[in-house]
Amino acid sequence: MKIFNKKRKKLVYQNQFKEYLIYAIGEIFLVVIGILIALKVNNYNETQILNNVTNDYLIKIRFNVLEDLKETERLLKFRNENSDLCNEVSAMLIANDFSDQMKIQEAIINMIVEVELNYSRSAFESLKNSGHLSYIENSTLETLLFDYYINTDQILMREIDQKNWANELEVELDRNGFIYDWTQLDKKVITDLFALYGNYNKNLKSHPGHKIVMRLLFRGGTNKSIMSPLYIKHIELAKKLVEEIELYLKDQ
Repeated sequence: MKIFNKKRKKLVYQNQFKEYLIYAIGEIFLVVIGILIALKVNNYNETQILNNVTNDYLIKIRFNVLEDLKETERLLKFRNENSDLCNEVSAMLIANDFSDQMKIQEAIINMIVEVELNYSRSAFESLKNSGHLSYIENSTLETLLFDYYINTDQILMREIDQKNWANELEVELDRNGFIYDWTQLDKKVITDLFALYGNYNKNLKSHPGHKIVMRLLFRGGTNKSIMSPLYIKHIELAKKLVEEIELYLKDQ
């Protein structure tokens, strides 16, 4: 700045006003350029900070989705196997085939024991609440994020609905004495939930609770066509979402 001041004073003393004006304009131009460069650098730094924060959220979402994927594959396997089991046991009871009491017990218990769902959407909720979702300039990734969590909510609602419905029927089975008669609680003490504790027979088929059991088995048998498609779609969306997040992070 001292050099510029000396130059201006020298031009003024020499009455070189035209040269002074040109020099002053040039000096102003340099200052403006400097300010613009500084603003650009500052904006770039702020953008990088925002991108880094957004990327951190996406990394956490990717981890959540991979954990969800394991959970969904487990539940899909369970639902498919239990659906086949419920259909088989339904056919057995209709045919008065009580030869495999363990199989009958397993099918019924699988329908009234609560299935745990351990999905995590904490990272996605944090991303939305932070406002950083708007910084993701990738419509495919944004669409996949919402499609994935909409599908997740559908699964949760279906599972909660089935759990509540099954719980009500279990209470009814207990109220009308079916569980007491089936498990023969007046004859033995059961300490292991997975041990054989029931004796399903022709007499139980005339019990009011038998119709409730058949309702449970029917719904379990239909889960392969009702619940399984949701899980299959969830798996597909999870894999696509993970792939899209990885591509997005790679391009940053």
